[in-house]
Amino acid sequence: MIWANLRGVDSHGVLRIPVYADHLQSGTINAQPEIETDPLSGAIARVNADSAPGPIALTVAMDEAIKKANEFNIGWCTIFNMTHAGAVGYFALRAAKAGLAGLVMTASQPMMAYPGSTKNVVSTNPIAIAVPGDQHSPLLLDMSTSTVGMGKVYQAQDSGREIPLDWGLDDQGQPTSDPNKVTVLSPLGGAKGAGLSLMIECLTSLAVNNPLIEPVLRTGAALKGRPINGVAIAVDLAIFGDKDSYREQVDALAAQLKKIAQSRRHR
Repeated sequence: MIWANLRGVDSHGVLRIPVYADHLQSGTINAQPEIETDPLSGAIARVNADSAPGPIALTVAMDEAIKKANEFNIGWCTIFNMTHAGAVGYFALRAAKAGLAGLVMTASQPMMAYPGSTKNVVSTNPIAIAVPGDQHSPLLLDMSTSTVGMGKVYQAQDSGREIPLDWGLDDQGQPTSDPNKVTVLSPLGGAKGAGLSLMIECLTSLAVNNPLIEPVLRTGAALKGRPINGVAIAVDLAIFGDKDSYREQVDALAAQLKKIAQSRRHR
């Protein structure tokens, strides 16, 4: 959470502490989980998180993925039955700091609209990708599949400010600028964000036989607790060529992007 705050992502920072504390007290988050790691076969592993705090479960999973990648060039570790993991870029960055490419995705219950509907059909499933640089720090993408994550709405609620109309819908299915009236989040890029969210559910929840979307849509009832599934992937890019050369190219790319950004600011 502090890492998120330091990066300016306050929606996933210490703002979350009261909610996490409530979930620990209610037992939604298991304070003493028995996390089980099953190495399965080859590059593939699986973690049963036992409702552990998401950051702990994802750390275990990414470390297993890194271990697998060091042996098989790629490591793919699924996680089921964890809780909210915060800013998932932190865990993709864990792989990049180990000299590997990292990819993390997580899936939760419906809280976002799908094309043709104004109800909660899919989730805000985030995706993060990180690659190592040389002198430059790793490049990191960390994004939600919704226009904004729910944490941004919480921030607006706390500050008492209005929000853009494309952030979410009220209980009548209408865009709203009042963060207290948001009941459905809007997907990023419409069908693109919704479709990406759907595929993340397929690559995480369905892969571990723990679906989070279909049962809710079928029964109309939320699943007990706040289960979240995920996947942590690490790739040793050195298998494609010289690792040092790759890192230097990442540095060169970052340098050009910064140069362009600086030239625009000086106009």
